[in-house]
Amino acid sequence: MPTGVFAAIFDLDGVLTSTSVRHEQSWADAAARFGVPVSEAALHATRSVPRASALSALLDHAGITMPASDREALMAFKNERYHQLIESLQPTDAFPGAYDALTRCRELGMKIGIASASTNAALVLERIGLQSLVDFVADPGKAAPKPSGEIYSLACTALGAPPQHALCIEDGAAMIANLRAANMYTVGIGDHPLGADEQFSTVAKWNVEATLTRLKHRA
Repeated sequence: MPTGVFAAIFDLDGVLTSTSVRHEQSWADAAARFGVPVSEAALHATRSVPRASALSALLDHAGITMPASDREALMAFKNERYHQLIESLQPTDAFPGAYDALTRCRELGMKIGIASASTNAALVLERIGLQSLVDFVADPGKAAPKPSGEIYSLACTALGAPPQHALCIEDGAAMIANLRAANMYTVGIGDHPLGADEQFSTVAKWNVEATLTRLKHRA
């Protein structure tokens, strides 16, 4: 069996909790404030992407161009509104099995990281009661936007684990494809096929120990 540091690196939204409704509401409120019409499809396009990319998607759907100063003001309003909405988050907003999965990772000696596109990931983790179980939260501003695997590489470096010792828990097919190309072991979470090394409908159904054993045999 290989030795060294092993890491479990989690996406946040869609894996450990869901903040999509709050994100979309804050985008809708910001768009209304600045006179940008939005549709359900436009709001869906803001999911799991950096703030600037999400705004570009909204403006493209609306067929609107906006000066840089107005774009910055809209994004600042959106972030403030999102902070207001996540004030109501609490531990019961963590997905069933999320706390147990992180706890089991720690019991098995793994370091735990978060690789989220959200700049508010640490605050969300605090609200849902998972922050104390996490060793490192990667800063999306220091990596290429998802679905680039760079944010996972940053987490590996910070945690002291080589990529081949990383378990990456994700719910995005494009993200999973890039992680597999980087020789990282992927655990997909979701009902639709994601192309991961293994997949479960929810994090509650994941057998962490069995996955770590498979990774160690592969590494």
